[in-house]
Amino acid sequence: MAKIVPIGAEKDFIVFAKKNYIVLSVVGSLVAFAILVYLIGRCRNRKGNNFVIFNFLLICYDIAFDIAFFIKNADDVPELYRFTLIILIASGSLNLLMSFAIIIYQKIYNPAFSNWFSKNHRFAALITVFSAANIQALKIFSSNYGGMNILQAKYSTYGKRAIAWGGVLNLAFQDIPQLVILVIYWTKTEGYMIFPFISLIFNVVILFIDFFGRIFDAIIIQNDDDGTTRRLNDRSSESTYQYSMRVGAP
Repeated sequence: MAKIVPIGAEKDFIVFAKKNYIVLSVVGSLVAFAILVYLIGRCRNRKGNNFVIFNFLLICYDIAFDIAFFIKNADDVPELYRFTLIILIASGSLNLLMSFAIIIYQKIYNPAFSNWFSKNHRFAALITVFSAANIQALKIFSSNYGGMNILQAKYSTYGKRAIAWGGVLNLAFQDIPQLVILVIYWTKTEGYMIFPFISLIFNVVILFIDFFGRIFDAIIIQNDDDGTTRRLNDRSSESTYQYSMRVGAP
């Protein structure tokens, strides 16, 4: 079966790069900006989870080029257009729903988070909307980027676990399906197109970060749980000891 040749496609990569050097330069500048932001945060506060901001910027770039791919190129392969639209709407709605649920739960049952939210509700609302692209955006609240007070929210272990599992669902319903769409596009078309090309690169990078990020989350949350268990056991042992001393006292 003959491959589809989209309008404007270039078969030679060098010609493609020269033709789209402005867009490629802008993308390179955006990535450099994300790296710079990460380095600034790390210099100001090494203990903060500064990588979260870098990842958030990449997520914003990724969703922007995914939308551009949908608008400009998805209909080059007719069967992909509807599938791409469904993935964008379904994943965005799911992420937003999970984000609102997590924020509401934390606000009701986590006093420390509720206190932070009351002081930063506008910022929280803005980032929650951005979490439609990826629920991992909620990590910004507790990232402590650059030692900034506004980024020092305290999630409960439940909140951390919910965000981690939300990330797993995001992998299943957005990142992997979007990668499949892009791979199908490249196998059914011939030549290089700028938006599918950049979207594929960002998608692979985000998928890689999200996959290993979930492993990291599992380790951190497990450590938090172990720490909580140790503290409870210590308190229980101390209480038992004090009770024994009182009972055994003359």
